[in-house]
Amino acid sequence: MRELENIVERALILNPNGPISFDNLEGVNIRKNKPDSIIPDGTETLDTITSRYIKHVLEKTNGKINGNGGAAEILGINPNTLRNRMKKLGIPFGREKN
Repeated sequence: MRELENIVERALILNPNGPISFDNLEGVNIRKNKPDSIIPDGTETLDTITSRYIKHVLEKTNGKINGNGGAAEILGINPNTLRNRMKKLGIPFGREKN
């Protein structure tokens, strides 16, 4: 199950604006993939990629953080953890957003 989650997450990272595609995943062995295949030039930081992904999920949930169908549920983390991460990454939410 974890490998499937990794494949879906990788597809989302490679296509942050969607739609995701699984065309090139035949026979994927995650252990064979190089980190460079995710970040072609290697210049983006983990925080940059995380920020972009969180923003992508927030767009899909229309800014909803917690509850059914909220970003925290989709990301598989506690809503407070998501808010703390958003604050650290400078992603506005709630009243800050206005």
